[in-house]
Amino acid sequence: MRPLTRPFALLSVLALAASFAPPLAEARVGARPPAFSLPSIPGGPVSGNFEMGEHLGESPVAIVFWATWCEPCKQQLPLYQQLYARYQEQGLKVVAISMDGPETLARTSPVVRRLGLTFPVVSDLDTAVTSRLNPRRGAPMTVWVDRAGRIVYEREGFTLAERNDIARGIAALVRRGAN
Repeated sequence: MRPLTRPFALLSVLALAASFAPPLAEARVGARPPAFSLPSIPGGPVSGNFEMGEHLGESPVAIVFWATWCEPCKQQLPLYQQLYARYQEQGLKVVAISMDGPETLARTSPVVRRLGLTFPVVSDLDTAVTSRLNPRRGAPMTVWVDRAGRIVYEREGFTLAERNDIARGIAALVRRGAN
């Protein structure tokens, strides 16, 4: 009878391989997103950096990953603009993270102006935040963070049929934990 070293060797190889695997996505419901800092797009509606850490545990935040080449993104962003205008005074923060690379980043500002966005639109050229919250680089990809700083919703994709569900969800997000 052969010794049982082979299964244990296989487990050791799997454990070693797992140590080289990329980190798991952090856009899991119940998880806390990283306290990232990303620069506003050139010519965007807001200047400076968006500091996620300033909002964690304070404000509800909708994070929308998008790109200029993504048609559903350009349909979804005006909805988030409407919701931002409606709930901004109640603390809602919205940040759109552009996944455009250096070759298409110049297209972001004209698209943002045409869509009438007033919330922060930032770029993630080194993909550090995208890799952690949206590793499949889905567009659009949306992550909602509640006032306690926990992810309560994540969704890849968008259809116009979802508008009412998103509006109800954001209303509930804003009410959740409000004084």
